[in-house]
Amino acid sequence: MIKLPPDITFVIQLVGFVAFWQLMRVLLFSPMQEALKKRAESTGGARVRAEGMIAEVAQIDASVRSALAEARQRGARQAEEIRRASEAEEHAMLERYRVEATSLLERERAATDAQVREARAPLEAEASKLAGSVVRRVLGRAA
Repeated sequence: MIKLPPDITFVIQLVGFVAFWQLMRVLLFSPMQEALKKRAESTGGARVRAEGMIAEVAQIDASVRSALAEARQRGARQAEEIRRASEAEEHAMLERYRVEATSLLERERAATDAQVREARAPLEAEASKLAGSVVRRVLGRAA
């Protein structure tokens, strides 16, 4: 229960608390406040630098992405040009070999025709002799 007026122990406790508070303020609270303030300033500066670096990294990332996209487009264009050139070269080669094959086939056909004519001539002569003798035999027996 609180007595009015308070007795001397309350006053002594109050004076002791104020003296302890002042002592703690001088020895602990003020240095701690200054240390926290310095830390906040250095952290704030580091935070500002970090935010600046993040913005710079974002710019670099954007430029790298755009350069990469441009390189991809350039590579796709070059690949398309190479594909078209190789198709044109393929068509030219096919046409050249088609012409060569056609001329070779015509030469071989002409040579084969000549060989067939050479081989057929004696056979036709022999066949006409045989046919004549068969006709004479058939007609000779029939008569």
